[in-house]
Amino acid sequence: MRKNIATYLALFSLIFVGASCSSSDDETATTGGTPYAYAYAFSIGNIKSPFHGFTVEGKDTIVEKIVSGDEFKFVIDQKAKEIYNVDSLKYGTRVDKVVSYLSCSGVPFRYDAALGSYAYFSSTDSVDFTSPVNVCITSSDGTYNNYYTIKLNVHKVDPDLMVWDLFTGAALDNMSPVKIFEKGGEIYVFGTDDAGNAVVAVAADAEASAWNRITLSAPAQCDLSSLQLFGDKFYMLASGDVYESGDAQAWVSASTGNSFVSLFAVSDGGTKMWAATADNIFYTTDGVTFLQSEPLSGDFPVYGCSSVNSTLSTNAAITRTILMGFTDKEKSGEVQVWSRLSNSGEWYKYEFGDNKYTCPPFKGLAVVGYDKAMYAFGGTAVIGDEEVLPFNKFYISHDNGVVWKPCTDYAVSLPAELKGRDVPFAATVSQDNYMWIAVPGAAWRGRINRLGFK
Repeated sequence: MRKNIATYLALFSLIFVGASCSSSDDETATTGGTPYAYAYAFSIGNIKSPFHGFTVEGKDTIVEKIVSGDEFKFVIDQKAKEIYNVDSLKYGTRVDKVVSYLSCSGVPFRYDAALGSYAYFSSTDSVDFTSPVNVCITSSDGTYNNYYTIKLNVHKVDPDLMVWDLFTGAALDNMSPVKIFEKGGEIYVFGTDDAGNAVVAVAADAEASAWNRITLSAPAQCDLSSLQLFGDKFYMLASGDVYESGDAQAWVSASTGNSFVSLFAVSDGGTKMWAATADNIFYTTDGVTFLQSEPLSGDFPVYGCSSVNSTLSTNAAITRTILMGFTDKEKSGEVQVWSRLSNSGEWYKYEFGDNKYTCPPFKGLAVVGYDKAMYAFGGTAVIGDEEVLPFNKFYISHDNGVVWKPCTDYAVSLPAELKGRDVPFAATVSQDNYMWIAVPGAAWRGRINRLGFK
């Protein structure tokens, strides 16, 4: 009998306290207990999140998995009266039926939109958190109400998805791209027009909303494939001599008499530019005076070159430059990979031995540093007995260019519209983590969503 009376009194007390959530904070009651009402912990139960998987046929699919709610920590902002998770839940996570646990001093109630009033906050209830949930905590003596808003932050976009934007314009029409750079927040696409003239299309602003077309005032024998951005100037070769330009339009002689066959890389944090003659490798720190570094090896890549710079994880003061390309003007045969550290005086060749996962010899091979890895792609390539379609997929290396494997992540891919198109192209990565690919008549800009999060 005593137990039934106690239960009745407890329920009566909850009804009384719950009613106080709808009354003014100035109203008081004397039911006994304490005058405290505040939240001090919040957590959620297990939730369902989407994950990438494969069917038995090997096709991409999305599967739901149960994820422990303990993986997500919640913050209680007592000043703003907000409760939220700092690390957003995975894109696509279902939060319409979530069991949650609110620890507080006082009695918790949540606003029920269907009822139009507050109801007791029970840890056994599934709550719809697709929109913020309002909570009222009433002190156990019924004298004070404290209101909080609980938010379950969920990524609004798939953070791992690579999204591409297409840019077109008259400046990009009838143009075969050769090189592309970012300089001063603008994008420069160098190439040739239908008449074989050297031209450049410049994005008028960082958003590439407008492009201007410029005809280069450069020597007739200029080699656009040798273009490098060194410091705040562009450099390229013409008949073996080095020419420079600050605006990509007017070009003047910078260094003559060396008979260079290639400008192939910028290294050491942008403080050195590298060139090669038929016999030797040179470097410059000012774009004018070139110093001999070492003899040119017969298998050193001087044609169709791509270079990627990164700092060592063990010493941020040292930069590694990885150079990839071909040894002949036809850009055929195996892709050669060489490397150099900024505190070393020599270039070193990668010896692959029995490595079966070398970089495919793509036509127009492009290699860029992106998302803490190296990405390679291009036109048609033959891998073993298999011919790979142009722009079919990325090949990625996570070990500085040694092992290359096709990207199987459904979320990271090249623009679908480029697949199978064997066209001239140029590629680069801008400082805001966008990958740019220019093709005749268009430029594509792509980025993995999470690399744009602030």
